[in-house]
Amino acid sequence: MIRNKPALLFASTLLIVTQASSQVARTLWSGAELQLPFSKAFRVTFSPELRLTDEKRIDDFILEAEAQLRIHKLLQPTISYRYYRFYDDPGEYFNGQRLGAGINSSVELGRIKLTNRIYYFHRLINRYGYGYSIETRRQLREGIKITYNIRRTKLEPFVQAEIYYDISPDRNHEFSRVRIRTGLEYPFSKRSSIDLFFQIQDKLNTSNPLRTYTIGIFYNQKLPTPKPKSVDIE
Repeated sequence: MIRNKPALLFASTLLIVTQASSQVARTLWSGAELQLPFSKAFRVTFSPELRLTDEKRIDDFILEAEAQLRIHKLLQPTISYRYYRFYDDPGEYFNGQRLGAGINSSVELGRIKLTNRIYYFHRLINRYGYGYSIETRRQLREGIKITYNIRRTKLEPFVQAEIYYDISPDRNHEFSRVRIRTGLEYPFSKRSSIDLFFQIQDKLNTSNPLRTYTIGIFYNQKLPTPKPKSVDIE
């Protein structure tokens, strides 16, 4: 049963996406990620991101920091902080802060790498424009990612499925969002790479459903892991 969990999550997510009916939006998502390893077991990542609509208008501006401790390949606790500014109707914008905590795990089966992430997010949203208000949102999120290393090439295609579950106290506890993403990673070197992807996202259980098609490009840079300092013994 446990072995079939990733396949079940991916299949159910794909089914929800293909059945959803909604309005349509298109965005371009770009960003950069800088990874700072303090040791082989602990790292911190910084990433600025920008999302644009098909009308070349800013949809989201994001600044995020994440810290991860690698205890085992199946046990990688992670905490994160995100500041973001996003827009809705003309003249109305939001500032948000998001705290997250979760567990990452990964398994390699030959050239296939399977990654699973379970996260809890607590969001605080300040709303401006037609007045001022503060909203609190709590959310669970799970994602499955499958990456394949093509023999004799640098290309690593991947497919990813994510589903969101809203547990905010003032709302019905239900699925709120689902994503399917496919793309590829191209490494320039051992420490730098670029990700290109196409994503479909659906808002669920809302009176204003929305399907978003996104093209994304991300640049990733990893600094070298510091070597332990030698200790002279007199």
